[in-house]
Amino acid sequence: MTMASGGGFAPIERHSVAEQVARKLLDLVRTKNLKPGDQLPTERELAAFMQVSRPSVREALRGLQILGVLKTRQGGGVYVSSLDASDLLSPLQFLITLNAENIDALYEARLMIDGRIGRMAAEKIGPADLERLKKLLVVQRDLIHDPLGFRVSDSEFHRVIWDTTGNPFLVQISSSLYVLGMEYRRIAAETPGVTGQSFADHEVIVAALEARDAEAAGRAMERHMTNVHRSTVEAMERTQRSGEGGSG
Repeated sequence: MTMASGGGFAPIERHSVAEQVARKLLDLVRTKNLKPGDQLPTERELAAFMQVSRPSVREALRGLQILGVLKTRQGGGVYVSSLDASDLLSPLQFLITLNAENIDALYEARLMIDGRIGRMAAEKIGPADLERLKKLLVVQRDLIHDPLGFRVSDSEFHRVIWDTTGNPFLVQISSSLYVLGMEYRRIAAETPGVTGQSFADHEVIVAALEARDAEAAGRAMERHMTNVHRSTVEAMERTQRSGEGGSG
């Protein structure tokens, strides 16, 4: 396909113009007329090819960038992204705001996903990753009273387990869901006993992984998610009470 000729960019109706532009571009990606790494025509050229306004094109491109389908590069130009899971699923953490209405749904999802990941990890984990987790436990033991340091090591702990699945979609989904709770996890981690409970959970998880007991690893991950859910909800409630008190 020759981009300069405007091939594939047929005129479209002027109803929900930006949305139709976005859908047309997605169709070109889906049919591989536009491939990962391809540069799109300029905004002016796209507007001429599709017989729409430049603001409509600009809005469509912006939306597809938010979704991870398109990317801009230094020096100018809009390109099709790699279309890897990390590109397509990373917007989750920006498009969803954690609040009292969806906190239970978040941890229901994490319970299901991380429980399955624990079972997969028990079957797939290699000696190097297991050793990495054991070293992280040693580090975490000394960080129980250091909330910030513990949160950093906690992120690495879970990343190692996610990566053992070898499934980029599971890795990115889990990572995005993890990030969603970070602000309230910061508050929760400063509560006495919370990091200690997480450390104890981590010890049980690693023991199950070392034993290659898939069911035990899954249950350990699920218990951990249940504990994290409870302490996160409590942190949210404290934050809300504090806000109400401050405004009164």
